[in-house]
Amino acid sequence: MLISVDNVVEEMILAKDIYNTSGAILLKEGAHLKKSYIESLKEKGIKTIHIKEESFYDKNIQKVVKESTRKEALNIVQDTIERLPFSQDKNIKQITFIVEKIVDELLNGKNIFMNLLDIKAVDDYTFDHCVDVCVLSIILGKNLNYSRDELIELGKGAILHDVGKILVPQKILKKPDKLTYDEFEEMKNHTVYGYKILQNVPEMSESSIDIVLSHHERYDGKGYPNGLKGENISKYSRIVSVADVYNALTSERVYRKKGKNQEAIEYLTAMKESQFDSYIVDIFIEKIAMYSLNRNVVLNTGERGIVVDINRKFPSRPVVEVLYDESGQKLLRSYCVNLLEHNSIIIDDVVN
Repeated sequence: MLISVDNVVEEMILAKDIYNTSGAILLKEGAHLKKSYIESLKEKGIKTIHIKEESFYDKNIQKVVKESTRKEALNIVQDTIERLPFSQDKNIKQITFIVEKIVDELLNGKNIFMNLLDIKAVDDYTFDHCVDVCVLSIILGKNLNYSRDELIELGKGAILHDVGKILVPQKILKKPDKLTYDEFEEMKNHTVYGYKILQNVPEMSESSIDIVLSHHERYDGKGYPNGLKGENISKYSRIVSVADVYNALTSERVYRKKGKNQEAIEYLTAMKESQFDSYIVDIFIEKIAMYSLNRNVVLNTGERGIVVDINRKFPSRPVVEVLYDESGQKLLRSYCVNLLEHNSIIIDDVVN
């Protein structure tokens, strides 16, 4: 069960290994959490962990991408992004390798559309964000029937879409307050910086590099750096744009706390045809962002439970197994409610 570290109490049992940003294990699965462990996790900036909970023992939670692959990707992305702008070595074979590995794990998964919210991270935002956006973009590309080669091309651009931020001053990147006009203009330059960095990388196709340049273009032509409009923005860039904004809205940032999944969905919906390609947004919401299996939810009745089935034609109305009553007491016997059959009941929040 994924919960906030703020809600962890002593003697809870860790259900999954906890890693640092270098991939080293901080705490192993099965550890009984002591007060000192909990405080250490908070000091290290770790926001969420998985704990064992008896009502979840029989839930077969499938990871979208293996944890080991995810950690490997984080290390490769960090090494590549930090090295590329300043090194004569423009080899990105590691990036190609890890994107191919992610693509193959997603293509071989029995049900890659579930548990997408479980790709949230506890590592440094910029690098973690790149991996998340890559995974989301590849899954969206698969739903658009892209070939393996196309998914790899899409994934390489997505995983490096923010490479130009390495040349933006840290005081701007990590500023907790609103950016000034000049600071925002410099932040926008990360798209051009990234494009220039990758122009001389032989393993990057023009289509992949264009993602780096154009992922902040808007469907209505009000984006940057070139003010491209509609179909003039490449489809790859339109895909990464949606994945990028969704992940940013649902992640912890230096200047704000992460938003609710439903709030992100509402934003994407409201910005169709202005910021985003509406067709891509519709596919993204239906197949990825709505509600995933085994996700903890709160109903407007105050009851809490987990999503146990998805109504494919109406993804906003899943089947929920209710585990706790409105006062927070665990039910002696859980029961399922199909939201498609109960119009007055809605999901009020997605929670850890």
